[in-house]
Amino acid sequence: MIQNIQYFMDNYAFLGGAAHTLLRQAVLMKQTGKTVHIAVSEYGLEAVCEEYMHLCRAADIPVSKLDFSVSSQPEGTDILAVLESYENIRDFLKLQKPDIVHSLQLNPTVELACRELAIPHVMNIYQALPEFFRLPYPDIYPHFHICDSLMYAAFWRRYLGTESWCVRTLAGTGIRKKCMPDYNHLRIVCVGLLCERKNQIEVIRGFELAVRKGLRGTLQLWGHINREYGDRCAQYIAEQHLEESVAIMGFSEDMESVYQNCDALICGSLSESYPNVISEAMAADVAVISTPVAGVPELVRDWENGYLCTGFCGEDIAEKLLRFSEDVKKGMISRILDNGYRTWEENHSPKAVARSLEAAYRDIVSGYGLTSRTVYTIQDVKSEMAWFVECVLKLPEEFAHGYFIKTNLWKIYAVLCSLREMIKTQRKKCFIWGTGKYGHLYGEILHLFAPDMKISGFTDSHRTGRFEGYEIVSPETVLESGENVILIGVKACQEIMETLNTQGLIYGRDYFTFEQMPW
Repeated sequence: MIQNIQYFMDNYAFLGGAAHTLLRQAVLMKQTGKTVHIAVSEYGLEAVCEEYMHLCRAADIPVSKLDFSVSSQPEGTDILAVLESYENIRDFLKLQKPDIVHSLQLNPTVELACRELAIPHVMNIYQALPEFFRLPYPDIYPHFHICDSLMYAAFWRRYLGTESWCVRTLAGTGIRKKCMPDYNHLRIVCVGLLCERKNQIEVIRGFELAVRKGLRGTLQLWGHINREYGDRCAQYIAEQHLEESVAIMGFSEDMESVYQNCDALICGSLSESYPNVISEAMAADVAVISTPVAGVPELVRDWENGYLCTGFCGEDIAEKLLRFSEDVKKGMISRILDNGYRTWEENHSPKAVARSLEAAYRDIVSGYGLTSRTVYTIQDVKSEMAWFVECVLKLPEEFAHGYFIKTNLWKIYAVLCSLREMIKTQRKKCFIWGTGKYGHLYGEILHLFAPDMKISGFTDSHRTGRFEGYEIVSPETVLESGENVILIGVKACQEIMETLNTQGLIYGRDYFTFEQMPW
């Protein structure tokens, strides 16, 4: 019987959708009679996000503040933090004696401690890129996985070999509105962090196009704000003279009120798993207009329980906004709202989510220990990483790039394992692209961690001559041969990566970077 559940959260400055999802799951399990405890991370923060504490106090869930590091993708693993916090996390779990542990994102510290203590451990994690899995990472990540879409359940099963379950997001109170939208003043919202992948500029543009074709209403953008992208949104609103109809509202702790005072939600995202905001909107009788991102088409069906765009640009969004407006005008919107509400009841209501989550927990606990996978332990990590940790400990305090090396040590380790194998078995030659500060740093990293690995030279699009005692070879010359592998030693390397991609080179096979790849 599963009674005692321990949850581990992340260590971000504010609560994102993934954190809200796991907190809601924890609260739901407490409401079903489970004993629930939450651990929040202080690692790298001046203070734990107050939203965590507020939500846990409201639910009367005890909270422990601990130091542990998490990552949303394998390249971001802080292996030194894993080693430093391991014993404290293991001892904490010994005291808690949970029947199952449920954590947010990739949490190797908790996974390895659970292996030692023979406690089943499952993680909540969502979108990622296939490129992240081309490096030879040792088996330090959880074997059990829960997410909110069938698409990403299959993704992690494929790339990390997890046993995965789809448990839909828990959202809303299910209190339905008593009035229908007003065609002459449609209140539309877009909810989520203002950032590139949420695509708010195209949402604004789509609204603008729809207004030009007759839509009557306003658009409000709610959520935390990425400053640079938020400035771009504000600039677009000003340049197009949309101030009277489009507003950037910022973050609200009372989203229930926001949904109760709007008629439609636009999700314009380019990258998601299954957005919380969709289930929240359906629960509140708010029409959903969404791009066909990730797992959204699994539940949102166009002109049945919502409006599913055919693409991700403003024109696609405008088309569905106008369809929504026309349905309101003709009195046909109630059918869409009724179907959306039924979708919430069947997938996102407390009853539905509790049933799915408890079933996943039972499967995990009953099948724990039956797998044939070899158990990789903290001792294996220490053994494989010993040389790298020893090298880091020998770094002088005044070394300028010590922080970069320490926080990227796991990635450096994985890249060097790949390079060593390629040089040995495929006779590849290694060139560092970049003759600036980072090119110099990459040379130092190779000298520090792989002194026996030969550098064939440097390449740069903007310099000739010599660097670090090597002749600077042009990129064209390096790329002509299929016998070369490239380390990109440039801080902002996206443009170089795109150039290499157009040449048919593959990240994680033909070129590498010690930094975490952006996504």
